[in-house]
Amino acid sequence: MSGRLLALLPALILAGPPGGAGKEKPVLVVNFESTPDGGIPDGFTKQGNCEVTSKEAHRGKKCLQINPAERGPRRIVLKGDLVKNLGGSHWGRLYLKVKIPTPVPVVPAGQSFAVIHSTIVEGAGTSPLHNDPVWVRLADTCTGPDGGLQWLYNVWVTPRPEFGKGSPYKYKFNGKWMLVEWYVDHATQTYQLFIDGKEIPEVKLNNGAGHFEGTEIPPFFDSLAFGWNNYQSASEGFTAWIDDIAVAHLRIGAK
Repeated sequence: MSGRLLALLPALILAGPPGGAGKEKPVLVVNFESTPDGGIPDGFTKQGNCEVTSKEAHRGKKCLQINPAERGPRRIVLKGDLVKNLGGSHWGRLYLKVKIPTPVPVVPAGQSFAVIHSTIVEGAGTSPLHNDPVWVRLADTCTGPDGGLQWLYNVWVTPRPEFGKGSPYKYKFNGKWMLVEWYVDHATQTYQLFIDGKEIPEVKLNNGAGHFEGTEIPPFFDSLAFGWNNYQSASEGFTAWIDDIAVAHLRIGAK
């Protein structure tokens, strides 16, 4: 975790009203197919060293490549009405591939454990509890000294302490494409995470209406960021690829 806590067709953006199960058009779809190599999709801004490439893809011929860096963001960020109009509830999904072996943290002398905290998806908004800015990590990981992987829900705030809920370090990146899905709901203060269709039960949160402590899911997000951001040194850095991003009011799944 960061400092204080153990982070198909042409590429396009679609807006459409919610519909019935299986009938709703995603609010956001990005698959990078029409973006030139070396660029990023229209409507996004870039943070750090990432770019569209035709050397890898989950589906089609292109994806977003996250280039290695010791630390810091390498991601694309979407702001504006499309994100805000999602409101406080959405399903999201993307496909992620991480080069292995991954970097592992160096355990400082006199300590027994260390992590590299890395955020893949982040939503920025306003806390419903304290009315201050929050950065909600919707797909978040920590890598331990042996390469074991923790999935977690994490909220970064300042100057207040960040907080979160994590799984055991029993997962691993395997160098293959994986499906990452998340669900977030302001009304019930619910968060869920699924990897390859299976829920990570240890990170599930369901506080209930009006109970914001420990979740602080905002009524809407001002921005959504997709990519990689690690907060501790990763020596040679993580290399990863992201493809087929989609966000909707209903679960999208693997389709």
